Amino acid sequence: MRKSTGNDRFSPSAPKGDKMSRKPNLGDNSFASSRRSFLKAALMAGVGGAAVMGMSSILPARALAADGAPAGTLTYGNAEPPTSNYWDPAAGFGLVDEQVASLVHDTLLAFDDAGKVQPSVATAWELKSPTTVALTLRSDVKFHDGKPVTAEDIKATIDRLGEGKLAQSMVVVPGIKVNIASPTSIEVVSPQPFGVILNALAFIKILPKANIDNPDNFKKGALGSGPYKFVSYSGNDVVLEANPDHWAGAPKIKTVTFRYIEDAQARINALLSGQVDILTRVSSEDLARVEGNDTFIVNRQSPPAQIVAIYQHNGPLGDVKLRQAVAHAINREAIAKSLMRGANSVGFSSLPTNSPFYTPLEPKFEYDLEKAKALLAESSHAGGVTLRMSTSTLVPNQIEIDQVIAASLQQIGINVEVERLEVGAFRSSYNTYDINLNTLAIFNNDPDFVLGFYVGGTGEAVFHFKDAKYEELHAAQRAATPDKRAEAVTAAASYLWENQVTLYLSDEVWHFIVNKRVHDYVRAPLVGENLLAKVSVAS
Repeated sequence: MRKSTGNDRFSPSAPKGDKMSRKPNLGDNSFASSRRSFLKAALMAGVGGAAVMGMSSILPARALAADGAPAGTLTYGNAEPPTSNYWDPAAGFGLVDEQVASLVHDTLLAFDDAGKVQPSVATAWELKSPTTVALTLRSDVKFHDGKPVTAEDIKATIDRLGEGKLAQSMVVVPGIKVNIASPTSIEVVSPQPFGVILNALAFIKILPKANIDNPDNFKKGALGSGPYKFVSYSGNDVVLEANPDHWAGAPKIKTVTFRYIEDAQARINALLSGQVDILTRVSSEDLARVEGNDTFIVNRQSPPAQIVAIYQHNGPLGDVKLRQAVAHAINREAIAKSLMRGANSVGFSSLPTNSPFYTPLEPKFEYDLEKAKALLAESSHAGGVTLRMSTSTLVPNQIEIDQVIAASLQQIGINVEVERLEVGAFRSSYNTYDINLNTLAIFNNDPDFVLGFYVGGTGEAVFHFKDAKYEELHAAQRAATPDKRAEAVTAAASYLWENQVTLYLSDEVWHFIVNKRVHDYVRAPLVGENLLAKVSVAS
């Protein structure tokens, strides 16, 4: 068995990682010119020029203890809290959940900043067949309670996902399991070909078998073997502390905090005043606020992500003609240009434009009110219909986008009742409303991830959607050989697009604003922060 460099993946390599200094490809110059006016408006709105432009760019020395031990603190500012105080990473999806999980837990394989699979707890792997991958394990990995990570822990972690009862079961083939050959040698076996198994193994967090056997343990906090230990979740802060005994070496920063700040103005003020070091998933207005400020750098490395208006198919939007009418009634390009200031691309697919295998699809469902009215007349709601929409601040510019959607649909005879909720209530009740804005992001650097949202228990929970034809197409793209994968992915994506299973509004580029006191900050094209152990901060 050879030590792999990640070049034997079933799927082709993702685009190269983006360094902080790289300029974005914004498609036109409108954003550049508008940023200056937004900055001027921001200054007039009450943030003084000294606060925005006059911060010192002279940084002190990096914070490192004399013995090289972890030192310093790093604080993130997030627009959302964890999804719950139940620290089982396999139980759900969310930005903060994945931020924490990517630091607290190890994975068998790992992604680098270019999205390529590299060794981790598994030092080598061999694709023995389309259904089997053999892995060699490290013998020096320990959970934060001092107990060793064993092949039994890995087996329990993966076998449980194969049972199909958890949210993250969607990342694997049902029935997947682990066979243990020795304490340092395992085989992961799926019942049918699984072309993205390496991506899955680089995403699945290794858990203690004891916690899996006794799920109440997840209420006590996150227990893993990663470079950071879970300390607390109190108020709006999730606090992690460096694991000095990590098998890959101690991380450079001692304490990492993920802070929930719901109000957008309070978030940017916290950044400008130095209360937080990194602002995540920022809006174009926030980008304008730091334009020309030498204290900050913008990191544009982003997971493939798409802003969507999620439909519930157990109500009026179960009618495909109604969904297609909605698609033609929304001027997606105008929303992207005006509210998002041109920072996000508008694609013609159910996949983000920066996703592997993205290709523009037909029909384009372009803005056309007459066609929208005609399709509405063909639907079972020809006389009009009222839809309930919830809104919050989870997605940048969410409230403004929702207002435009509601006004647009009013033009063709669809009434939208919009109810604003705080983030926690929005997330816990979204599938009780007909429509709500959200983001679907690729967590494992392969489109299989977002395509999986529409199948099985996940599809029913998220969309009240179940479609036998689509499930066949989804299974086919998973089983496809490398030379057939692009075609199979496109077939599955096309089915979702043609049927407008949800409203695919635009890409969401995850811009992070980073204080320059943070040195060597780099991200993989993922949702989490798996590369943070390499980062240091100035004192």
